[in-house]
Amino acid sequence: MISKSQKIRLGVFVVIACLVLLAVVGVILVPKLLEHRDIYYIGFRDTSVTGLLEGGTVKYQGLTVGFISKITIDPQDIRRVIVEISLDQGTPIREDTQAEMALLGITGIKLIELRSGSNEAKPLPPRSFISATASITDRLTNSAEAIAGKAQTVMDNLAKITDQENRAKLMELLTTTNNTMAQLNSLLQRNRPAIDTTMTNAMTFSSDAREIALLTKRTMLRVDEIAESDSLRRILRNLVEITESIKKADIVQLMHELNATLERSNRMLRDAETMFAKSRADMLDIVGSFKETSDNLNQLTRMLSEDPSILVRGVKPKNPPDDKLGR
Repeated sequence: MISKSQKIRLGVFVVIACLVLLAVVGVILVPKLLEHRDIYYIGFRDTSVTGLLEGGTVKYQGLTVGFISKITIDPQDIRRVIVEISLDQGTPIREDTQAEMALLGITGIKLIELRSGSNEAKPLPPRSFISATASITDRLTNSAEAIAGKAQTVMDNLAKITDQENRAKLMELLTTTNNTMAQLNSLLQRNRPAIDTTMTNAMTFSSDAREIALLTKRTMLRVDEIAESDSLRRILRNLVEITESIKKADIVQLMHELNATLERSNRMLRDAETMFAKSRADMLDIVGSFKETSDNLNQLTRMLSEDPSILVRGVKPKNPPDDKLGR
């Protein structure tokens, strides 16, 4: 049987244990209860929050800054889910800060990831909504859905293209193309010499064109040198001086002198024509004498070529007068 003293000691132990437990609980809970936290809201519209749990982690640029305190459906818009987050006091939330859901490992559990805004943006007061953005997973899912939709469209189009009617048209097109290519090949084979000649002429023309271009370039360089030379400048200055002299000269007097010069020239030409007409007969006689002399020289040359001894013994004339007298 338990004595009274044992009961007293047991009661004292229980009381002391309760006091210690209350003290420990108070030390742990009181700071948490007295701690001031910043509350913000995030609205996800038409987005699944599967894997997001109350008490889940909230990170800011990879650092844990709070937890998810509540997840509810917006009574004003049933397509939107409101996530309440509790952040450490003083967490720098800006008006352009964005929130997105991210996977925590491979368990399928999600957390809230806050993307810091710019320093120039104004601070966002607590109890405000942080703008939500699609996560990488959501973007990949949407992209995959879009790709799947486009792939389905492509497959449908391929199915339409490869049906019986289109296959027949495709085969007809391939046959026509094959015939056309065969005709083109035959045409090229028949006209290969002409094509080769044309290509050769084109290459020759190209070579000539290059030579002409080089010649033109050299000519232009020469023209530039002449244009920049001192001789051209002197010629231009002389032309200017001549022009100025002509302007200053008496044009009327100059024209009279020029007319007089032309008249004297005409008279000289007429006199020369008259003299030529008078001396024409003399010229004809002189030409006849030259012709006779030329004939004699030709005869002498022919005789010397036949008998060179003529130069020593001379030529005996035919029917000399002395012989005739002796007879």
